[in-house]
Amino acid sequence: MNPTLPPTPSAGQSGTSRCLPAFLSLLTLFALLATGPRAQAQVAGPITVYPENSSLEIGGNRQFSAYVPISPNTVVWSVNDIIGGNATYGTITTNGNYLPPAVPPSNNVVSIKARSTAYPTSVGTAQLTITRPYPWLWSVSPSPLVIGNYEVSFNGANFTTDSQALCNGVAVTSIYVSATKLIARGGTSQPGTNQFSVRQPGPGAVVGNVIAAPVTAVPTTVAISPTATSVSLGTTRTFVSTVTGNTNTAVTWSVNGIIGGSATVGTISATGAYTAPPTLPSPATVTIRATSVAVSTAYAQATVTLVPPPVTVTVSPARATVEIGTTRTFAATVVNNTNTSVTWSVNGVNGGSATVGTISAAGVYVAPSVLPASTTVIVRATSVANPSAYGQATVTLTPPSVVVAVSPSTATVQVGSSRTFTATVTGNTNTAVTWSVNGTTGGSATVGTISAAGVYSAPAALPTVTSVTIRASSVVNAAAFGQATVTLASVPPPVVWLPGARFLEQASFGPTPATLAAVQQKGIPAYLQEQFALPATVIPTPTNNSMGELRNWVLYNYTSAPDQLRQRVIYSLSQIVVTSANKLIYPDMMLPWMRILSQHAFGNYRDLLRDVTMSPSMGKYLDLAYSTKPGPGGGANENYARELMQLFTIGLWQLNADGSLLLDGYGLPMTTYDQRTVAQMALALTGWVYATPPGGGSSWEYAGAPMVPQEARHDTTAKSILGRNLPANQTVQQDLESVLDCLMSHPNIAPFIATRLIRSLVTSNPSGAYIQRVASVFANNGNGVAGDLKAVVTAILLDPEARQDTPVATQGRLKEPILQVSGFLRALNGGFSSTQQLTYLFDYMAQSVLNPPSVFSWFSPLYRVPHSSLFGPEFQIYSPTEATLRGNLLFGMLNYSGGDTVIDLSPFQPYGNDMPNLVEAVNQVLLYGRMPAAIKQVLIDAATPGYDARSRIETVLYLTALSGLYAVQY
Repeated sequence: MNPTLPPTPSAGQSGTSRCLPAFLSLLTLFALLATGPRAQAQVAGPITVYPENSSLEIGGNRQFSAYVPISPNTVVWSVNDIIGGNATYGTITTNGNYLPPAVPPSNNVVSIKARSTAYPTSVGTAQLTITRPYPWLWSVSPSPLVIGNYEVSFNGANFTTDSQALCNGVAVTSIYVSATKLIARGGTSQPGTNQFSVRQPGPGAVVGNVIAAPVTAVPTTVAISPTATSVSLGTTRTFVSTVTGNTNTAVTWSVNGIIGGSATVGTISATGAYTAPPTLPSPATVTIRATSVAVSTAYAQATVTLVPPPVTVTVSPARATVEIGTTRTFAATVVNNTNTSVTWSVNGVNGGSATVGTISAAGVYVAPSVLPASTTVIVRATSVANPSAYGQATVTLTPPSVVVAVSPSTATVQVGSSRTFTATVTGNTNTAVTWSVNGTTGGSATVGTISAAGVYSAPAALPTVTSVTIRASSVVNAAAFGQATVTLASVPPPVVWLPGARFLEQASFGPTPATLAAVQQKGIPAYLQEQFALPATVIPTPTNNSMGELRNWVLYNYTSAPDQLRQRVIYSLSQIVVTSANKLIYPDMMLPWMRILSQHAFGNYRDLLRDVTMSPSMGKYLDLAYSTKPGPGGGANENYARELMQLFTIGLWQLNADGSLLLDGYGLPMTTYDQRTVAQMALALTGWVYATPPGGGSSWEYAGAPMVPQEARHDTTAKSILGRNLPANQTVQQDLESVLDCLMSHPNIAPFIATRLIRSLVTSNPSGAYIQRVASVFANNGNGVAGDLKAVVTAILLDPEARQDTPVATQGRLKEPILQVSGFLRALNGGFSSTQQLTYLFDYMAQSVLNPPSVFSWFSPLYRVPHSSLFGPEFQIYSPTEATLRGNLLFGMLNYSGGDTVIDLSPFQPYGNDMPNLVEAVNQVLLYGRMPAAIKQVLIDAATPGYDARSRIETVLYLTALSGLYAVQY
């Protein structure tokens, strides 16, 4: 509803009258208040709607207003008598704001009405024409146009798919491109102006603005062909003219502006035939022009470059048949140039090649020695003065008349051996030949050599390509040859004697080529006796009392000592009777223990225990030194007494003769000793002190001599140990011997020590029968002597279970880092160098040399394989980290030892290019021929891509050494 202002007074009213409305309005107010609801609206005049007649594009809006001289002056708006309008005719708001429909209605003129709310018969009306969006035309292209058919691009705005292009008000073919582009197609028959516009068809049709485009007549044009060319002096070239835009197509021909030309620049006929002059003008470029006869301003022209007459080359003979390996001379003739030099080529290659034959500067063609795939070649002579001028001859190559045959035609020859080949020459009385290998006369060290008599000697190592060609070439015609294919093969790797290799894994720090040969030649029993007879390696005293120097020597000694059996037994004993550099921090305190183990390795275990007990090493490590009888000054130290029983002799639990636990009536294991036994034994071992150095001085921790008894410290009371009574008042030495009697006669010591030694030397899970057999030898060597370690070691190593070369599921033991690395180095005929500095790496791998972390050594002897009932002590230090560190050390030793280790890879060199034999060689050296076929193939696949023989050898060795097959001694 639109409120309107009341009408103003007419111009004829008096001034007084103009002052009355305010007063009268007050009277009117009083009258309304007096009459109340019975008051009536007043009709003041007709309603007028603005704008009365207008047009509106779809998408726009139009604001209407109404003059309403009625009180109240509110109105209702409608479109085509529909209050508020609708989607077909458009809508209008209560304030008169009109929005058109989405598309114009079929009758695009709508009626907008404002109807008084007080007097519905009072209505104001306006007419609104609804149109489609105005199609603006900004430009047309091309412009101007020429008479005839045209295609014009319209550029503008508001174009739609049904927009119509108009030319002079008439619709023409229209192609919609986009909202801003149309294509119009039509035709014009006469000059003038085309008025272009765009129409949006109805309903709501609208025609946009007009763009004028001039139309002109078609011009006369002339074209000439070719437009540029070269013409030799004295020759003729025809040009063709084309006239368009005129019915008269005649032209006038000229040369350099001279109609018909001249003798200097050349002449041209009425038909366009140009004849070049006999001599070269200056400049040597002329212009040919064709001018329209009808329109003299219409013409076209061509540029002609005059050139001397062409150089021609001919080759004689033009065809020839040439036997391979022979020669033929060709001649070249050059005309039209004083320079008669030519360049000779064969199949486009200057001078030719070994494949298609060569040709000299004098034209002498030498056929190839081997018939090429295509037996036809082209010999060409090219002018030096004009390289585009050439002549050529066709040569047909034929096989030689001389024939050479080699026997045998194929052969397999092992590296380092020889084979004789025979050459037979036919077709010539000269039967001499030249021998070559892979194209090299006489061969070479890489592929093998061959003598003048045909004796081929294979190379020492297998080359990368294992097939070579032996050739015998005729001396008369080198192209005549016969050849043989030789397949080079490695000498099969030597087969390792498995029984000897397994024995050496148990009886040393790993087999070497020399020890393998020795044990196979002598036999295991004889080799064993030979090792027993060898003198013990002298343990040196380090300079400056350096523990690092001693640790380095120990590692070196593992791989270099000749008395390997003794060293392996010492290594095993050191894990039973333990000391450690974590307490014995100086070599002088460690050396007595080391020398005792070396001295008694093949002696008697009782003697070993006696000397260890008296050694300053054990006096310090397990606190036996200065252990004293109970009294105000102290008491007996129980450390050594406890470990002497638990670890050195009888263990914690009573055992059967086969090493199994002895159970009580309830099926429970029974202890071997109790705390009272420990206390009693500690009392029996009191009274030992460090010896006094020669010449006197402090005896505190003096390691230069065994400890000595000091009776004043010794407890002389009677003792009871392990069911045996020791009488009172015995001396220090007597009580020690009594303790040794108790231990050596105890039924546990034989199966206990037998089990520990078997696990360290042979297998972690020996059968009870194996343990019992060895324990019986420990108890009695056959001569009534107990503790004979030589007899025990012999029994362990020669037992049928140790010598069983076909393993059972429970057989073998995991190699700890020292054994795995030492064995690897010795297998490669090497070892730790005497100057090596690698002991710290074994610290990382939890097997610190001479420095086990506890009295249990590096690992518990009772540790079991995870998730298994099998014993596997060494698995306790075989975590993923330690396994990775082993792999890193093995890799480093193979690739950059830095002088810390020595290895010899020469035995593998012959197989560097022979993967199956390389893998087999490693199989024999590291696994003694026991590698499964599937693993062999894996190694072949892994190493084959290696960039040279060395890398392939290192890959196979490294991966094999990392495998479980090598990590386990079985």
